[in-house]
Amino acid sequence: MELLIKKQALLSALAGAKSAYPSEFICLLTGRKEKGNILIEDTLIPPGIMVSETMSSFSEWMLPVIIGMIGTFHSHPNGYSHPSAADLRLFSKKGGVHFIAGYPYWETNVEAYIGGGKRVGFRVLGE
Repeated sequence: MELLIKKQALLSALAGAKSAYPSEFICLLTGRKEKGNILIEDTLIPPGIMVSETMSSFSEWMLPVIIGMIGTFHSHPNGYSHPSAADLRLFSKKGGVHFIAGYPYWETNVEAYIGGGKRVGFRVLGE
């Protein structure tokens, strides 16, 4: 399996993280699975997000039906891009792929995780 993310989707998520700093930022990732690979094509900011310097969340009750939801992206203002216990709980509920960006939110400060928090590599597609 190869994990792919379109550059515009990654840049959009990183821009959200930068604009929310010093609070966390969260968004949903949409895309598709094809030929055993996962392609993330876009981001979606869920309604009712709540953020602070130490957490980000959204109301499950306010989510519309989202076709092609693959997982989540969120930021860690403390600079760490590894998942916390709360992140692992989110991973178990929302899709199979999760990206965490650590401050200062460059492409090199992003990690991807699947399942219960297993770190995986990913490739950015496009210019």
